[in-house]
Amino acid sequence: MDLTPVENHKGMWFKREDYFNTLGYGGPNGSKLRQLIYYMTKNRKGKTHVLTGASIQSPQLSMSAIVGAHLGLPSRMVVYSKPDTVLRHDNPRIAGGFGTHFEYAAAPYNPVLQRMVGDLTRPDSLVVNYGITVDHREHPEDLYDFHDVGANQTRNIPAEVKTLIVPAGSCNSLCSILLGLSKDAHNIETLFTVGIGPSKAQWIRERAEIMGINLDALPFKWKHHSLHDTGYSKYTDKFTGETYNGINFHPTYEAKVWRFLRQQGMDFDDSALFWIIGSEPKLSVITPHFTHPFSN
Repeated sequence: MDLTPVENHKGMWFKREDYFNTLGYGGPNGSKLRQLIYYMTKNRKGKTHVLTGASIQSPQLSMSAIVGAHLGLPSRMVVYSKPDTVLRHDNPRIAGGFGTHFEYAAAPYNPVLQRMVGDLTRPDSLVVNYGITVDHREHPEDLYDFHDVGANQTRNIPAEVKTLIVPAGSCNSLCSILLGLSKDAHNIETLFTVGIGPSKAQWIRERAEIMGINLDALPFKWKHHSLHDTGYSKYTDKFTGETYNGINFHPTYEAKVWRFLRQQGMDFDDSALFWIIGSEPKLSVITPHFTHPFSN
């Protein structure tokens, strides 16, 4: 529940959720990791192992393995790969370094991965849902507390901030921010979200309704622009080398938003805050903490 800092860089504010980490800066980090720790810790009772499935590019694999190892739970993960190539990719390699056993799906599509996770699920499985989230249709009673962990982070938005800029990928962090702002909007006049992937508008609306947030009566304007839907970039694209005053933006998420804003000629001052949800982990920071050799 500690607040990550808000820093001013050359007159613009940045929320540094990338400072929330467990293995030091450059390790797994960000708001997803915080909510994963909350979720796994809360649901660990009676469980003997962690079970999840995701793309080999997804940090869901590495984060789940690390938190599972911390809780004393071995991990079992469904991926689309082969035993002789899976550890060539960073996230499976990290997961393998924390003792993960891999199960191999027949196709790379997420429905195939999640179907296999369902087939492997036992009563003693601690299942980490795709996207590191709570399924609000199956467990609406758990939704508020899950997002309240992230909502807490809105408490230190500076009084001078009028515009809040938030990258929107899975939109889990966005839902938490909306919950926080529904309690205290501070002096925010405009929430500007920038979509990284396909629209999650209906998904957000369903979750907001369950949490008692009226999206049609927010005390600020909500503007949205989708980089994905406009063809500016695909979700899987990586924009490398985007930096600002010592901040290295995540190439899949924040970097796309930052480049887009700069190309639009947007000049921001201390009335704007850019919400950094997380940064790209570095393998060199994580490998010294491995508990297992590379093996399957």
